[in-house]
Amino acid sequence: MVANTGTGSRATTHPRHRHRRRLAGVGLAVAAVALAGTACASRDTTTGVADGDLAIGVGVPLSGPYARAGRETVNAVKIAVAEINESGGIDGRKVKVLEGDDQGEPQTGQSVAQKFCDDDAVVAVIGHYNSGVTIPASDVYQRCGLAQVSPLSSNPEVTSRGLENIFRIGARDDYMGPALATYLATKTDLTRIGTIDDQSSYGVGLVDQFTAKAEQAGLDIIKSAAIKAGDKDFRAVLGSFPDETQVIYFGGYPADAALLAQQAREVGLDVLLAGGDGLYDPDLLKGGTAVEGTLLTASAGNPTDDAQAFLDAYRADYGQPSGYGLLEYNAARLVLQALADVDDLSRDAVVDAIGAITYEPVEGGAPIEFDDQGDNANAQVHIFTVADGAFDEAAVLNPDEFR
Repeated sequence: MVANTGTGSRATTHPRHRHRRRLAGVGLAVAAVALAGTACASRDTTTGVADGDLAIGVGVPLSGPYARAGRETVNAVKIAVAEINESGGIDGRKVKVLEGDDQGEPQTGQSVAQKFCDDDAVVAVIGHYNSGVTIPASDVYQRCGLAQVSPLSSNPEVTSRGLENIFRIGARDDYMGPALATYLATKTDLTRIGTIDDQSSYGVGLVDQFTAKAEQAGLDIIKSAAIKAGDKDFRAVLGSFPDETQVIYFGGYPADAALLAQQAREVGLDVLLAGGDGLYDPDLLKGGTAVEGTLLTASAGNPTDDAQAFLDAYRADYGQPSGYGLLEYNAARLVLQALADVDDLSRDAVVDAIGAITYEPVEGGAPIEFDDQGDNANAQVHIFTVADGAFDEAAVLNPDEFR
């Protein structure tokens, strides 16, 4: 299978980057004098990459509680890179994948980001997974001019801080939370809602967005609480919720969600679990019958027949991917298309090419195009329920339906 890298036209400058590029061309001689005295203060992001292999950094958790999700990202990127290398690479140059284990920790994520920045072969980064890592790491990438494409980190602050070099493919929390609140209010009779967050940037932001829309839609938020991610006993928190609670909306990750669903039963709480894209993961299904009926949102839908080649390649080398494997594969192909679209491989040029890109996902559907903040302008929200131990897509919502 050979990747279609879309090499038909060269990238034009996206409005998001014109201001910076105008400044870069003004007073060049003056800037050169200034830089001569501060050569160690910042990196030159406009010089082309030296001859030799190119590298894409993948910054994700490869150890710790999120390691399975991080490893899947690396695997998906490797498949896309293997395809482009088999077809001749980028202008005859091979592409390497460099792995960086951020352990799901902000400080470690910054260290990984600095390692990628310091490697002149790295022309773009895919990552990170957790919003709480993506946000501080993005500050490092901004300083060295590296393009950062996050498939999944959904906290609005990932892109809302105005950094020119960061892009996000999946939907934001201010899509995810409101979409499920809208679905509950319009498609179910469930009105008495409790919320729990895991105190992470992702979890708190998601619950805040859900709560605001739920209250606007007439749902009753009867109690809110928090847990510590990774704890094993949530019974005391669950036992504090009123018996009339019908839904617990959880901002957090799948292993904790599965425990919450199981332990809710143990304390006699008959509730439906709900949550965001963090729950769209095989680890949630380990909750067994307790997670049946769970409602959740995701940035990716069920794979179509057009995605079969990727699924076959992934299963042959790595086993069964989660629902996000295809999205991560698309992220890699998007970056490779951008690399093929530039006249030089400077970091600035790659940032501009990604910002101006129109990328057609392999499974079809709306193209990925980035708005002025670096968000996917065509991101949809997919509503899933857990049925018979599997994820069943129930609906697809566009932003104008819930915003």
